[in-house]
Amino acid sequence: MKGLILFDIDKTLVKSSMEYVIAFSKGFREVYDIDSTIDIIDYCGMTDQQIIVEVLKKKGLTESEIDLEIHECMDVILDYFDKIKDSIQVEVLVGVLKLLKELKEQNFIIGLVTGNLEPIGRGKLEKVGLNHYFRFGGFGSDDASRTKLVKLAIKRAGENFGFKFEDNVFLFGDTPRDVDAGNEAGVITIGVATGNYSKRDLENTSADYVVDNLQDTKKILNLVLKKF
Repeated sequence: MKGLILFDIDKTLVKSSMEYVIAFSKGFREVYDIDSTIDIIDYCGMTDQQIIVEVLKKKGLTESEIDLEIHECMDVILDYFDKIKDSIQVEVLVGVLKLLKELKEQNFIIGLVTGNLEPIGRGKLEKVGLNHYFRFGGFGSDDASRTKLVKLAIKRAGENFGFKFEDNVFLFGDTPRDVDAGNEAGVITIGVATGNYSKRDLENTSADYVVDNLQDTKKILNLVLKKF
């Protein structure tokens, strides 16, 4: 196995319709008796747990008050997603399927680092036939910190595949928060300008590499293969 490749989901691998974000408002109302949407914060690149915390802090709750019932809030979100997941539209982004096939053929280990609660992230990937590529990862249901999710994904790669972390982990993501988390975890970061941030925006971060999208399979493979 040559190395470990970790992918964010939303706007890196797929784009999906956003009906399910209403689930956060249901969780805030049913669990905390607070009316709010997630639009009161800049949530791009945040984990779902972090979104819950930051919204409720802005509405006046303390972190200890939030922590007491955050799992109940996540349960409400997941229940709502389960009810509407068949209506959510999901689109695989350009180049993704070809790249995943090639990485698998090249014997890379492939995992996820996503802010989504795991059933939500996997639900999106299942709709477009990509879920089977990812046997493990770090998910928003595991922790609020994206950096910790990167480290957790690496740990799970070791537990499941005997992977050893030696400057051989690449993280693909579309936001500065993805890049920051990867850098803090000590991995090689590749910004992908298929989300809300332009290539120039990502170049202004400390990403190791930035690409327009995942269409140029040969170029991307060359970036990772030169480490081996």
